[in-house]
Amino acid sequence: MEVQRTKKIRMVNYDYRQPGAYAITICTKKRRWLFQHSALRAIAYGEWYNLTQHYAGIIPGTIMVMHNHIYCILIIEKDQPDVKSVIEIISGYKSLVSNAWYAYLKESNSCYPMKIWQKRFYDHIIRDQRDFDAQTAYILNNPVAFKAKQKKKNHKSK
Repeated sequence: MEVQRTKKIRMVNYDYRQPGAYAITICTKKRRWLFQHSALRAIAYGEWYNLTQHYAGIIPGTIMVMHNHIYCILIIEKDQPDVKSVIEIISGYKSLVSNAWYAYLKESNSCYPMKIWQKRFYDHIIRDQRDFDAQTAYILNNPVAFKAKQKKKNHKSK
């Protein structure tokens, strides 16, 4: 029996603790439209902006919570011995959101999917200011682009 290998999505031999900016895409499990729930949306934004309370030397940059994924920019400010890697920070963020969501569901006695995240996430190492500006514009313009795509899709199905 042949074991199927998972495609590597990280740059080989790259130290993800390096100072710099990283564009991140985090998807929901099975790409479910979970972020239509306003409480989960609020938790996702809140925990992003609170990351500095958990991780030293970072700036949680631009974020856009979409229907089934999150686009964001994470900035590692300075080279310091205790700085965590992008992988550790995003894993921690996913955990913080999940824990807050589970607490909300328990408190509100709600029945909504508990598993939020796909196991992995996608990253893009931002190379320079031009790339940073392009990534930021992409993130901020994504809701408009999504609505246009949905409108076009709905128009074709008529």
